[in-house]
Amino acid sequence: MTTSRPADADTAADADRFVAARWPDLEVVALVTLLDPVAARRTTTDALVAVRRRWAEAVEEGAPTAVARHGLVTRLPHTPTRPGTASTAQAQEPPTHLPQLTALVADPDDPVPAALLDALAATPPEQRLALAAEVVWDDGPGPAPHVAAETHHRMLAAHRQARAVVGLAPDDARLRSDLDDLVLRLARSQPDPPDPAELVAGLHRSRSRRTVVLGGLAAAGAAALAWAVVDRRTSSTTATPPRPSPAPTTAGPDDPAWASASRWPARGPLRDDLGILALVARAGPGTRLLWAGDLDDTRVVIATTLLGERPSSTSVRVWTGDARSPAERLDEVRLGFDAILGAEDVVAVGLPRAEDAALLVLTRPTVTSARFSPFVLPSRTGAVERDSLPIRLRDGVGTLAARPWGIAGRVAVSAYDGPPVTPEDWNAAAFTSATGAPLDGLLDQVASATGLARRDLRGEVLCDSPVVGSVLDTSADSPTGGDGRVLLSSVRLPGGGVVRRLDVRDDGRSGRSGFLVLPAVVVPAEQASAPAVHRLDDDPPGTGRFLVVVPDGGATCQLLATSPNAYPVSKVTPMKRRTAVVSVVNADDAAAFRLVVRDAAGRLVHSGVPPVGQALLGDQDTGWLGLPARGTSVEVPVLPNPA
Repeated sequence: MTTSRPADADTAADADRFVAARWPDLEVVALVTLLDPVAARRTTTDALVAVRRRWAEAVEEGAPTAVARHGLVTRLPHTPTRPGTASTAQAQEPPTHLPQLTALVADPDDPVPAALLDALAATPPEQRLALAAEVVWDDGPGPAPHVAAETHHRMLAAHRQARAVVGLAPDDARLRSDLDDLVLRLARSQPDPPDPAELVAGLHRSRSRRTVVLGGLAAAGAAALAWAVVDRRTSSTTATPPRPSPAPTTAGPDDPAWASASRWPARGPLRDDLGILALVARAGPGTRLLWAGDLDDTRVVIATTLLGERPSSTSVRVWTGDARSPAERLDEVRLGFDAILGAEDVVAVGLPRAEDAALLVLTRPTVTSARFSPFVLPSRTGAVERDSLPIRLRDGVGTLAARPWGIAGRVAVSAYDGPPVTPEDWNAAAFTSATGAPLDGLLDQVASATGLARRDLRGEVLCDSPVVGSVLDTSADSPTGGDGRVLLSSVRLPGGGVVRRLDVRDDGRSGRSGFLVLPAVVVPAEQASAPAVHRLDDDPPGTGRFLVVVPDGGATCQLLATSPNAYPVSKVTPMKRRTAVVSVVNADDAAAFRLVVRDAAGRLVHSGVPPVGQALLGDQDTGWLGLPARGTSVEVPVLPNPA
């Protein structure tokens, strides 16, 4: 018996998640049908309790959503009151709560929502159900009836008349979107239940609990109706309600709201999907939907959250799943880094898909293009080149099909020029340290940055040498007085480019900060085995401390400024096998240094300026400078724009 408890807990948790995800769209269908907030909540609860009771069977059938919808429809008026007659022509008594609902959805600048609600109230409940199901359940009416011609004509007439009141010409094509807006306003007029999953689970556990909760629910619903503002039939003010929170809107492409993603209106074909809105709402306070829709075979939801600790940046959360999946089946994507730094009006996200990947770019509607560079190519000369691919934007939204990229991906759009947000597993190579195998880490980084297979890269450890134990911290006491370690690794690409990296570890005296991994740099191929020099710090102030690494070894080394008088200059410093830590007084006075290495007999074995190198992920690429970028003439697969 004890072994079944985890499975039972998982089953209950799955049912709870399903209830929380499906509650919004089920309740709004009930609310539109009944135009009674209390009855809608009661009916939704009963329908989900029924699903909870047969949860295992519903899951086995693979259609818990269909079961929930069927359960709701059977509890609502779904057939004409007089079989064989066109019930839509029957006169309807105005619902009791119509004035309160009208006050909650009305817009002082737009008479259409209130007019459509009045027309809806004059429609029989079974046809209100048909309309609600058609609007909310995007995969078809399912168990609900179909919308009758009389209902369509009634709504169309109300729509035309409302537009005429404010001097607008008929626009029948807008009826569907305005009906969508009305349903969304009704959904947002309903106060959230304290905890849908707990409410349903509690009712499922006990019949006695059911009586208590439903009684409390009715009382709560009745209290919610005190929100009413003006009873249009009596014109008497009863209370001042909070306005419903409609989707953010803007006056146009130049609206100031576009300056920050935290104020953007939601975009995408599924921006009004109630399940997705519930998913984002459950993600936490301050989370705001930015875009939702299907990219070919993948459903995508992008949201932003407030970032108090990172100003002038945009934090991103991402959910994906199979196309047409309900919100409860979407999985949150683990991101390598969750923010676009230094930009508030750009969001760029790499999205995993079944066969490939996609880049989704969101920005101001006035921006019509962007460029994307997925990889870098180190050249034999030590330069870092990039391919640059164009992205067409419509209304500030654009997509690009691609294969998954790695740590070098970069987007240029508007004033932003930097990495997109990507899944964690695309960035694994960025999180390497000296605690692992340095050469393996460098091979992973180069493969990720270039898109080349690791088997096509040739790695080599140029230097693995002891170094003084105080290399990273001269002030820390060492329990052993032992040596540190330095590794200089190199990776050669098929085209001849060379990437190097220094990994440094002290003797343990610095504790958790006892290692240093320097950025990978590209050097000219002819300097692949040249010495490396890295400035560690200034200790004491004004005196630069330099780590010198000589792959061919030596007995002593010295740093001399490249100026004619060779000042400043270090003392001749003994080497520990192939390394030394060299101090230079007034090091800032030198533009560059020349390294001189001698053997034990005093013979000169090396003299030259060590290569600085170009950062592997650096910005020396002609594409961003407006010059022809390699690869831009290639045919690029562009997804259908989902704006």
